[in-house]
Amino acid sequence: MKIASWNVNSLRAREDQVLDWLEAHRPDVLCMQELKMVDQEFPTDAFGDLGYDVAFFGQRAYNGVAIASRDDLVDVVRGFPGDPPDAERRLLAATIGGIRIIDIYLPNGQELGSPKYEYKLRWLEQLLEFLRAGPGPDTPLLICGDYNIAPLDLDLWDGGGREGLFVSPAERRGFQRLLEWGLVDAFRHFHPDEPKQYTWWDYRAGGFERNKGMRIDHFLVTRSVLARAKGVTIDRKMRANEQPSDHVPIVLELD
Repeated sequence: MKIASWNVNSLRAREDQVLDWLEAHRPDVLCMQELKMVDQEFPTDAFGDLGYDVAFFGQRAYNGVAIASRDDLVDVVRGFPGDPPDAERRLLAATIGGIRIIDIYLPNGQELGSPKYEYKLRWLEQLLEFLRAGPGPDTPLLICGDYNIAPLDLDLWDGGGREGLFVSPAERRGFQRLLEWGLVDAFRHFHPDEPKQYTWWDYRAGGFERNKGMRIDHFLVTRSVLARAKGVTIDRKMRANEQPSDHVPIVLELD
């Protein structure tokens, strides 16, 4: 089973890139973030033509998450329980092939101390509460997506020489609490000390060409999923496309 995650940074702008990648790589599941479109605009038929069923939770201009699957999507949940109708659309969950898959687009945070930063920390806490209310870490579960957090200095192009957003102590504590609940960073399980492995590069100042990136897209998995895992790869060549997303696909392969 092959599960992929990709912040596409506007499915409307990059629909052809996403569909071409799907056709070439044929993952069993693709979780997408930052759709930047409402549900009525989602290209359901285009995914269906490639043999994928889809669930989506879109939002105009920003946010939005979707899951495309070659198998049935069971028990689909959109957002946190009790979210108001105007809540930002950042979480989508479904059970596929016996694995509970949670697709997230964690808030960026804008800048330290800002209301959006505080919202990011609250959202992390909501995610932990969502997990605690579920069946527990002994079940097959994974959370993938754009976390907007670089958990280790190793995940930064400068080796930890920067401070601020994505690396603040509070953000990293929130990430660590997810691990303490019972999740494992699947990429670091297979690549514990490997540097310069990034999933995002700034569009500005030749970030990709100079490999000045960060690893902020992650698969966090329970032990039962990890026991089936064969590896995690980063498809960085997608960042070299014309008009690419600033993120690239990451792929978890399971037995």
